[in-house]
Amino acid sequence: MADDYGVDPLTELPSADDFDALLAREELRRGRTGELLALAMIDVDGLRRVNRHHGAGAGTEVLCMCAATLRETLRAVDEIARVGPDEFAVLLHGTDARNANTWANRFEDELAAVSFEHVAGPVTCSIGISDTSNGSNLMEAAAKAHRRMEVTQTTRKLRRIREGGSEQTGPA
Repeated sequence: MADDYGVDPLTELPSADDFDALLAREELRRGRTGELLALAMIDVDGLRRVNRHHGAGAGTEVLCMCAATLRETLRAVDEIARVGPDEFAVLLHGTDARNANTWANRFEDELAAVSFEHVAGPVTCSIGISDTSNGSNLMEAAAKAHRRMEVTQTTRKLRRIREGGSEQTGPA
């Protein structure tokens, strides 16, 4: 990805602005090629709680390991960016939602296997996925993936409450 807007200094990933510019360029290219694209929006569960209970260093460790795990599980043609304090976005080339879900499951399994120095328990992410197969443009697909991510977050919080825990998700 071109370094038009900068790189997030913490994760060394492209910024949100850079990812938005990428989506605009890819939409133009997709108009010419018809390439199928999938988007994944990823929120690191419980990052605020990690920062509050273990300090910013622990939160930094979690973000950097999430970024590293994303890099390890993606193909060279795919794009990734840090788009929020605890959010990442991934653009998967030549991929539909079903195959993007397969990738997301692999990413979650790899992340669950990571040992963190300052955080007890596995780190989890809420992921929403969409693709351009129904004729939607990339911005519509990104919005849909983001809504699906939020639904995943809410579902996990409700499940945790039902199981007698707090409303917080993610590591302690």
